[in-house]
Amino acid sequence: MKVLFDTNLWISFMIGKRLASLADVLCRNDVQVYMSELLLDEIQTVIARPKFNVIISQESRQAFVDMVDNVCHWTPITIQAESPIRDIKDLFILSMAESVPVDFIISGDKDLTELESHAGIPILSYSEFLNKLGL
Repeated sequence: MKVLFDTNLWISFMIGKRLASLADVLCRNDVQVYMSELLLDEIQTVIARPKFNVIISQESRQAFVDMVDNVCHWTPITIQAESPIRDIKDLFILSMAESVPVDFIISGDKDLTELESHAGIPILSYSEFLNKLGL
């Protein structure tokens, strides 16, 4: 199963929310998590904000990048998605999902989850995804 986590979920994982369940997901042989340079850049830009300095240490940030490099499947974004999404900054997530293509987009972003699907790809909350996996 090919999946894509959005920026909000990666940030949640980094600040300790649902970290144990992420480990369960990443250790599964039947789940492939995809990452792109653009998504990683956005994550790093967000966690560089001053408000995260007291929450996420530099060591944790580097450990995150190392983990992503080791466990995620890297993909270029080769398709420019079209969508009526409210926040145009989220369009690259849809483009990335189409480029792979993934089986599911997993999101904590209401603008994405309200779409319910994009190009036939279901958009699930993290809880819905865990239920689908039986976790």
